[in-house]
Amino acid sequence: MSTDNREKILQAAFTVLGRQGYENSSIKEIAEEAGVAQGLVHYYFKSKQHLVLAVLGEVCRVMKLYPVQGEAGARNAYGTFKTLLKDNRDTHALYLQLIAVGLHDKEVGAGVLNFLSEDRAHIEELARQVLAEREVDPAPARGIAGVIEAAVLGIMIQNLVDPNFNADEAVDTLTAMSLSAVFNSVPAAQG
Repeated sequence: MSTDNREKILQAAFTVLGRQGYENSSIKEIAEEAGVAQGLVHYYFKSKQHLVLAVLGEVCRVMKLYPVQGEAGARNAYGTFKTLLKDNRDTHALYLQLIAVGLHDKEVGAGVLNFLSEDRAHIEELARQVLAEREVDPAPARGIAGVIEAAVLGIMIQNLVDPNFNADEAVDTLTAMSLSAVFNSVPAAQG
């Protein structure tokens, strides 16, 4: 039963935060949405930040790409991202809101940084695998991962704010560009 209450609270928090944003949401409103006493929310989560970090963990779990290998894995990850862009708009909107909150709230910011770091590490590992398949120096994998992470966030933002934005086209282009960058990966001359 306790797991059920915790899950109800997390789902309610996602709903309320998605509808009203972080600043305009209260523990009381989240408790009402979940149909539980406000004290029960505090039982599971010491503060609004702890609750938001738990929601962020769930958001990130939903957005996580499956562990896959090499170029086929990279292509699969991009395909999964295209599906998430269509099916998880609320999740993306909440994640982007929490990034903004994290710029001013150290506790939320630490959770955001943790997810970004994990995501970049996953992308870097895929890039290393692709580079290894192509027998190319793996040194650029970290830079490639940083650029891909930035592009993914940019695509998420544009997909949310621009009704005319073609997310599939953007992801297909990112796929081609990133795999091309990996394929032609030669470290630039240091000058």
